[in-house]
Amino acid sequence: MYANQFYMPEHFSQQINMEHTIIADSVEYAEDSFVDAKERLLDVNNWKRYSSLPGAVFLLKDSHGKEVHRKAHRGDHIEINIPGLKDVHSCVVIEALEYDDYPDLSMETFTMRIRPCEHSGEKDGDEEEDNNMEGALVIERRLKHLFATFHRRNETSGNGQEAAYNQFGLPDAGWGSLLKRFVD
Repeated sequence: MYANQFYMPEHFSQQINMEHTIIADSVEYAEDSFVDAKERLLDVNNWKRYSSLPGAVFLLKDSHGKEVHRKAHRGDHIEINIPGLKDVHSCVVIEALEYDDYPDLSMETFTMRIRPCEHSGEKDGDEEEDNNMEGALVIERRLKHLFATFHRRNETSGNGQEAAYNQFGLPDAGWGSLLKRFVD
């Protein structure tokens, strides 16, 4: 494979991949759309515009738990609040932001690597990460094709609310709507 975001260890049992694809009218339009999609991915505070879940709130916080209004950076936290779930707030930490360009293949990728965490946002160091679970939100352009994908690995299975809202904070339909709106 050419893009490094596709390598995610698969030695654990549960892995989920979601993808939304569009085909642009031209390579130039696909290149412009790639830039727009990458900007939407980094603009976490506006993800509520792209979500299919009414009232869903996405807050970007720095590594100290302070709410920030800027593009996402490595080490930031994304707090996800879903209405109707009593006292349930999910959080993921951005472990890496990676851009790769393959001009000979007319291909480029942008990846946001995330991992679930607990972070109250009230004091430094109040964070615990589950080192087994990992995810990658990927925007990719190959010629005129534009892809938005979400790869999740190593989630533990759960029941009730945990099964409906995976450990990355949203049900699959919620992640699917974000992917679709990132590239549409």
